[in-house]
Amino acid sequence: MPEVLKKLLFTPQKKTADPIIMGAVFILAIIGIVMIYSSSHYIAMMRESFGNNRLHFMILQGRAALIGLFGMLVASRIDYRKLKHLILPGYLFACGLLVYARIFSPARNNVWRWVTIGPVNFQPSEFAKVTVILLLSLFIVSRRKKEATLKNSIIELAVCGAIIATPVALVLWGRNLSTAIIISTIGFMLIFISNKYWARFFVMGGSLVAGLLGYLFLIARPTNHYHWDRFQLMWDPFADPQGIGYQTVQSLYAVASGGWFGLGLGNSNQSRMFMPEPYNDFIFAVIAEELGFFGAGLVLALFALLIWRGAVTAMRAPDMFGSLIAAGATALIGIQVAINVGVVTNSIPNTGVPLPFISYGGTSVVFILALMGILLNISRHVERNTH
Repeated sequence: MPEVLKKLLFTPQKKTADPIIMGAVFILAIIGIVMIYSSSHYIAMMRESFGNNRLHFMILQGRAALIGLFGMLVASRIDYRKLKHLILPGYLFACGLLVYARIFSPARNNVWRWVTIGPVNFQPSEFAKVTVILLLSLFIVSRRKKEATLKNSIIELAVCGAIIATPVALVLWGRNLSTAIIISTIGFMLIFISNKYWARFFVMGGSLVAGLLGYLFLIARPTNHYHWDRFQLMWDPFADPQGIGYQTVQSLYAVASGGWFGLGLGNSNQSRMFMPEPYNDFIFAVIAEELGFFGAGLVLALFALLIWRGAVTAMRAPDMFGSLIAAGATALIGIQVAINVGVVTNSIPNTGVPLPFISYGGTSVVFILALMGILLNISRHVERNTH
């Protein structure tokens, strides 16, 4: 191990990170590994493409979680203010990877979300989410000393819009609507909480809503029937239970059959070749089926605990830069949980958003854990008497 890394990892820190954030993240990561095994072991055992190995997905997720936890540990011990000079290059690199994914990597199910280089596969959109939070926070802070004139306000709003719109346009080019919505919403929230001018809030909020509606009615309706049909079938997924509504219908069956206490860990019926990829974006349905209302409620309570402590860290951070990063990181968790659970329960149209720390996906878990490391580092700088 390099000497610098040894010094970083083993030198005692003057202040401890928020133990509630750390505990909630660790427990959610463990739940994720257990539930990925529980929801995937039957499929992995039955298919030769997975080596007929019931541990296939759990092993892959476990490796990614270990990498992510190590990254979280490292990030939690690096002063977040020292990251400033890395943020813009990281953002540009993420945008470059999104372009590479669209042009050079093969499509999967007619979408371009992955960068494939030899045996390595990862989703640059997960990296883009993190860099947008960091760059937007950095830019907003850099403009605080500017006089609040109309000209400066327009410049600030235009640059913030460009920071958000660039990766949004690129992920939409790759047909990844869900990530575009997440990035747009986080950017909108950071702009809203960082200033007192409500006009900007309405401009950005109106632009976000108009852009989404414009995409659905002007682009998706005549050209991308996949997104449009999902939007329509939210009102009645049983209208096409064997077609585009199939996954939603199976999800609702899983949630309904869990009852109060569930069928027991590993006893999901829907994960036995009924629900496509139950270990992925619909893993919360398996949690509800196997662990019941109380088990699903416990998972949501852990997310609520994490969001609460993230919000406390944002409000008590020593500077605006740390406050905005903490708010963005917390918003990312909250938005993804809300969308994922909303999709599983058919409260919103079906769109692919992973449940943080729990859904299968190495890229997602690595970057979300690294971002939690930055949040933990910010919590180290919060005065102890404010906890």
